[in-house]
This record gives sequence, C-alpha cells and structure tokens, in this order.
Amino acid sequence: MENNKLLMRKIGYIALKSFIFLVWFSILHFLYTELSANPFFQAIAGTDESVFQHLKIGFFGYLLTIGCDYLIIRKKIEDKNSFVFSRLLSSILVPWIIFVVWYIVPAIVGHEIPLGYELAWAFFVVLLTGVIVSIFDENTGKIKFNLAMKIAIGALVAVSIIIFIWFSFELPWIDVFILP
Repeated sequence: MENNKLLMRKIGYIALKSFIFLVWFSILHFLYTELSANPFFQAIAGTDESVFQHLKIGFFGYLLTIGCDYLIIRKKIEDKNSFVFSRLLSSILVPWIIFVVWYIVPAIVGHEIPLGYELAWAFFVVLLTGVIVSIFDENTGKIKFNLAMKIAIGALVAVSIIIFIWFSFELPWIDVFILP
C-alpha cells in the first residue's frame, strides 16, 4: 500500500514537472516574437520556427524548470550537489530528446502532416521530453558525481549556453538552422 502511494506521488510529480516544462517551453516559444523584441529575450526565447530555435527553447525552458523543481522540493533534497548536476545533465539532453522524438513522425509518415496534427504532435513531444528527463532526474539524482563528471557537465552546459545565445544573433551556415 505504501509503495503504491509513493509510486503515485512520483508519477504525479513527473506529470507536474512535465507540465511546468511545457508551460516554460510555450512562454519561451512566443516571448520574443509576440511579446517583446528585447535582445535578452532573443537570446533565450524562440525567434522563428527553425529546428534550432525549438532546441534552444527546450534547453532554456528546462533550465527554468530546474529552478521550479528546486523551489518545489528543496526541503526534500538530500544531496544538493547531486540534484544540481543531475538536472544540468538532463538540460544537456533535452534538445537531443526533442530532436529524436520529433522526427519519429516524419520518419514514419514520410510527408508533411496537417497543421492541427503537427501542433498536437509538438505538444506531445514537449510533454514526453519532460517525462523522459524527469525520469532521468529521478535516477541520476542519486549519483555522486565525481569532479571529472562535474567538469564535463559544466563545460557542456556552458558551451550549450554560448552556442544557443551566439547563434540567436549570428546564424551559422549549417542546415539545421535554416527555416523549414
């Protein structure tokens, strides 16, 4: 009975965290273009419909979700170091999970789908990404990260931040950055 309650609580929290990620993703999707042309928002929010911008939105959306995650469970965190590095590791994975999951439909269908289905799929992809990284967080949050791993995670987060911000202002020539 107690195990069922614990499982239901974990499932509920994963659902909540995934919803919070969806909310942040949605805010960042429209923040720059619809609400403000501020350069700060250009750096962290979506500026067009390119794949790159959606990956960037996912990355920064998950960093904001980590902040909410901390505020919600801060009193229950046993090891703050493990909490931080497990969440930062997940933030690195978010863009790639979005990319992999998003392209399942084009791989199977092989052609463009109607806009309504595409939007429904997009919401599902963001929610599923939230679920996947929340499960990763639950499991990697128990790991004692050594110094080498902390440096690797920190470096990848820093490089991700630099690339996502830099390429928001100066696009490279690589095709993933071209509008669909």
